[in-house]
Amino acid sequence: MKHLLGFVLIAVYYLIGSLLTQLLHLPIPSSIVSMLLLFVSLTTGIVPARWVKDSCTLLITIMPLFFIPASMGLMNHFHLLISDSIPLLSATALSSLLVFVIVAKLVDRSQGSEE
Repeated sequence: MKHLLGFVLIAVYYLIGSLLTQLLHLPIPSSIVSMLLLFVSLTTGIVPARWVKDSCTLLITIMPLFFIPASMGLMNHFHLLISDSIPLLSATALSSLLVFVIVAKLVDRSQGSEE
C-alpha cells in the first residue's frame, strides 16, 4: 500500500508525457518527456521526493527483470548484430569517448572556478 501513491504518480506523469508527445508531435519518446516532467516536479518541490521514493526504490531493485525481454529479442536477431558489429562498436566507442571528453571538460571547468 505504501507504494501505491508513488506508482500512481509515476503513471500519471507517464500519461502526461505521452499526451504532450502526441499533441506537440515531439521527436523524443514520451518516457523521456515523462521523466523530465517528474524530475522538474521533484526538483522544484511540486512533488515531494518522499511520495515516490519507496516506489522508485522497489522499481530499481527489480530493474534487471525489465531487461530480459530485450535480451531475448536481441538473441532472436543475433545475425544482425554480427553483420552490423563494426558500425555498432564504432558508434558505441565514439559516443563513449565523446561523453568522457565532455564530462572531463565540465569537471575541469567546475574545479577551475572553485579556486
